[in-house]
Amino acid sequence: MLIVDTSGSPDFEAVRRFYTTCGYQAEGRIRDFYATGYDKVTFRKVLRA
Repeated sequence: MLIVDTSGSPDFEAVRRFYTTCGYQAEGRIRDFYATGYDKVTFRKVLRA
């Protein structure tokens, strides 16, 4: 399993779209993690043998 974190702010939209394209799924969000209005978004990808 791979876990990655990124920002939920609008300027990180391309990063979140990249992870989704690579097969990651949004697993969770912590509101205002980095600052007010800047959430932390966690993505998860399960690896298969």
